[in-house]
Amino acid sequence: MKIETLNLLYRLYLSLIFNVSVQTGDLPDLWKHASVTPVFKKGSPSDPANYRPISLTCISCKLLESGIKESLLSYLLLHGIINKNQHGFLKRKSTTTQLLECCLDWNIALNTHQHLDIIYLDYAKAFDSVVHTKLLAKLAQYGINDLLLIWIKKFLVARTQCVKIADTNSSVCVVISGVPQGSVL
Repeated sequence: MKIETLNLLYRLYLSLIFNVSVQTGDLPDLWKHASVTPVFKKGSPSDPANYRPISLTCISCKLLESGIKESLLSYLLLHGIINKNQHGFLKRKSTTTQLLECCLDWNIALNTHQHLDIIYLDYAKAFDSVVHTKLLAKLAQYGINDLLLIWIKKFLVARTQCVKIADTNSSVCVVISGVPQGSVL
């Protein structure tokens, strides 16, 4: 069988699986499991704080997440729910573009002798403490489709993870809060 034909079949099968998943709100357990690998950053290797967790998740689920994310972002931007001045999580917007824009605003304020107050906030580990019910309620308040809300709820709950070091896995544990690390959604 030709490669083009195989690629077409894979896309067809994936689209069928994705449609069934979104229409029913069901996700395979494999899609909700993460294998966490600690990657050393710097400092003492004996200090666990010197490692960054990398979560490896199912690529099929990431593909579906990407499609859902694009649709969700389009909806939120179209309805003015996400401000156009938002810099995180948007295409061609980053912490660098945010800093450049701030520097420009600060220079204008200083050059025109305006008062300027700057407040820095650091939401460290903010995504680790997201309460699922509050997130879902907020999405419902924004008018997100019920089928999509059901899918997102199923995506967030009953997630599992294990830690993998070399060829050894820890026991599997259930993740009870936060958004999945490594998720594109």
